[in-house]
Amino acid sequence: MRPAILILSLVLLLFPMMAAAIEYHGENTIYEDTVWQGEVLIDGILTIAMGATLEIRPGTRIRFTRIDTNGDGIGESEIFAQGRFVALGSKAEPIVFTSAEKNPAPGDWGALNMMMSENGENLLENCLVEYAYRGFHSHFSVARLRSSTFRQNQRGAQFQESTVSISDCDFTGNFNGLQFRDSRVLLENSRIIDNHWGIRAVFVDLQMRGSRVEGNQINGISLRDSKLQLQDNLVIDNRRGIYLQRSNGSVSGNRITGNHEHGIYLEESSVEVQGNLIGSNGRSGLKLLDAAGLIENNRIENNAEFTIYSAGVEDFRVGPNWFGDAARRPDLMDGRSREGLGLLLVAPALLRQPEVRIF
Repeated sequence: MRPAILILSLVLLLFPMMAAAIEYHGENTIYEDTVWQGEVLIDGILTIAMGATLEIRPGTRIRFTRIDTNGDGIGESEIFAQGRFVALGSKAEPIVFTSAEKNPAPGDWGALNMMMSENGENLLENCLVEYAYRGFHSHFSVARLRSSTFRQNQRGAQFQESTVSISDCDFTGNFNGLQFRDSRVLLENSRIIDNHWGIRAVFVDLQMRGSRVEGNQINGISLRDSKLQLQDNLVIDNRRGIYLQRSNGSVSGNRITGNHEHGIYLEESSVEVQGNLIGSNGRSGLKLLDAAGLIENNRIENNAEFTIYSAGVEDFRVGPNWFGDAARRPDLMDGRSREGLGLLLVAPALLRQPEVRIF
């Protein structure tokens, strides 16, 4: 056998999976089931047609070029999935979605768009998504995100009219960590850390548990006109911890501490606040503005200005809580201190510190 042929045979034997990079330029559509593995470049808009599935295997790296034809500062290269999207990486070999630019920046490319996807649940597992305008975007679709990281995007993930399950994910360094509306979302065992906004949502049904919301510059969790169950989360070191407007549900078993303004701010909301540690926040443990609901069996202690701040005109009954010790009276801001405000009618403090289940 000639030496050159022998060398080529050895290369093919040792590296059987080596292949040329896959490239898509301009507008393209995938009409049949397709598998990616290796290097992929997307220079335009790639559509996955209804009835087709795109499967991305571990270790694949997908790069998007920056195209901005209308000068709005938002990259236009993206994946537009009307079929099914399945990206299942592994811990050892994550799938990477990133910018193709030499000096990448948030918004270099558009999104992983799940738009009216009809082939079943879209999956993203053990993936890294970075430098997009909307890292993962779901509209009229069903999606599951697991063990993935969304960083340095304008919006880590965004959903509309969708059902989404998120577990063991990290959203960090984005402008908005998570943004969604008109959706049902289960968020568990995840971390929303060091974003400009943590979670922003409107008209949603959110179940959130076992997660950490920390160091977000504006609000850690901000919900409007929504239904919620927030249980066993850490909400720490944000500007405001939890801000609820015209919402209802429950907040239980959370540690809400060290936020720069209010631990919990309830505006025109009716919420059961039970069994939480609400402490060491920069202004008040709780701020109430025309709120209703139940506040009892919490540890509300060591907040800088007020234990509870009533900014509304209606009286509010507060159940028994622990305020640091059995003899301590809460520091209140209400109609006794400022004319025109409602009164806080506070039950006698608990004689014993309540058990607060915090993971």
